[in-house]
Order: sequence, then C-alpha cells, then structure tokens
Amino acid sequence: METNQTGAGESRRKLYISAIVALLLINSVSLYFLFSENKEKTDLTSEKVALQSNFKSLSDSLDAKNMAIDQYVGKNQELDKTIAEKQGMLDREKKEIAGLLSKNKMTTGELAKAKGLMAQYQASITDLQGKVDELTKQNQQLAQQNQQLSTDLTSEKQNTSQLTEQNKGLSKKVEVGSLFQVAKLDVEAIKKRQNGKEVDVKRAKAVEQLKISFETGENKVIDPGQVSLYVRIINPKGETIAVADQGSGTMQCENSEPCQFTKKADIQYDQTNKKVILYWGQNIKDPGTYKVQLYQSGHVIGTGAVTLS
Repeated sequence: METNQTGAGESRRKLYISAIVALLLINSVSLYFLFSENKEKTDLTSEKVALQSNFKSLSDSLDAKNMAIDQYVGKNQELDKTIAEKQGMLDREKKEIAGLLSKNKMTTGELAKAKGLMAQYQASITDLQGKVDELTKQNQQLAQQNQQLSTDLTSEKQNTSQLTEQNKGLSKKVEVGSLFQVAKLDVEAIKKRQNGKEVDVKRAKAVEQLKISFETGENKVIDPGQVSLYVRIINPKGETIAVADQGSGTMQCENSEPCQFTKKADIQYDQTNKKVILYWGQNIKDPGTYKVQLYQSGHVIGTGAVTLS
C-alpha cells in the first residue's frame, strides 16, 4: 500500500516538472516572437523615417528644378509637351510615395514598394535635370545667336538711320524749295467809303475788314496750277477767328497736329511773281493786336499784324 502511494507521488512530481518545462518553452518562444516583432517594427520605423527625410530632400530638389525649368515653358511646343509629361509623371510618383509614408503603420511589403518608388522618383528627377541642362545649353546658344543678330541689327539700324537723316535733309530741302518765299505780309484795317475807296482806320469800332496782301515771288520748283494757301487770324485773346459758313476749317500744321484756319485762298500760279489780296470782315471789333499767319502745305510762310484801339 505504501509502495503504491510512493509511485503515485513520483508520477505527479514528474507531471508537474513537465508542465513547468512546457510553460517555460512556451514563454521563451512567445518572448522570442515578441522581441522579433518589436525589432521588426523598430527597423520598419527607422527605415520609414529615413525614407521620409530622403523624400523631403528629393521633393525640395524637384521644386527648385521646376522653378528653373518654368523659364523655358512657352518657347517651344515640342519641349513644352516633353516637360509637361515629365512633370506629370513626377507628380503621380510623388503622390503615391506620400500616400505610403503617411500611414501610421507600414508593412514590410509597403516599405519595399516605397523604396522602389523612391528609386524611380529619383531617376525621374535626374532625367528632368538632364532636360534642364539641355535647355540651358540651348538657351545659351540662342542667346549668343541673338546677341550677334542684335549687334548686326544695331549696325544696320545705324546705317538706316544715317540714310534716313540724309533723306530727311533732302526732303526738307525739296519741301522748303516748294514753298513761296513771302518777304512781307501787310495787314491793314480798312473801311470803304460810298465811292468804294478804301480808308485805313485805327479804331476797332470803325473797322469793316482786314486787308491782307503779299507777293508770292518766283518759284520754278512749284508746278504751274492751283496752289492752296491758308490764312490764320488770331484775335487779341489769342484765339483763332473761325466762322464755318465763311469758309473757316481745319488744316494740318507743321507739328502734324490739326489746327484751325480762318480763310482759304486757292490761287492759279504760273511760276511768276503774283500779288495776292485777301479780305476778312468777321469778329474784328475788339481793340488789341490781330496777328495773321499765312500757311502753305502746313508751313508758315508769312506773318503780319495790326493793332486797333
């Protein structure tokens, strides 16, 4: 009886030891896997941080390259298309990498995918840099060509300017030669008596008309035929006297600006000296000085004045 109890106790003791050993093994395995998992997570986190830092550096580099390449956009349609395609591809790669790195937890597979995308992203940036370098070289060549063209053009402009000035000088001589040389322009304030005789007056209230007279002189440059002359009468206030129903209008003056004239006179010229007399009787009742300017082809060819009290 005692022998049986002793055997039973020994069996229970062995069973307990086996259970303890099994538990120790289980705990050891659990600790191993837990340690391995924690180490893997730590490694993944470290690699993710390194990838994020590298990604930021590449993104900053890409932004700088995009700014550098923008100056070439719009100058060549084919290059614009190439640049747009490369920038679009880089944007897609950038968004995909950013999406992976934004996750709080990454799997080993996701980390490997992110690494692959990063390598592709870096290669794309390098390719874009090559395109920038190519464009820069082309731009420098074009700049040199443009500089040469600009130098040639400047030289050509100088030659053209000299010829233009010479032509202007010749044209001016011809133009001046085509004008009457009026030595004297007489302006008189008159009224007519009952017998038709003209009498000079000095008082504004007594004036009926201004009499304007001059001689054209001989000019063989002017072709025979009708020549238009314009009279501009300026009152004491500095205003041009103009009455539309008396033939006043607008002419082109020397500064290419339109200006009013008081009276137009068309004369028949035969290249010999011709005496011309013109009359004006409107708006001349104010005292003061009345100035008269005679125009031909926009140029003043004679001046005169009369003062009324």
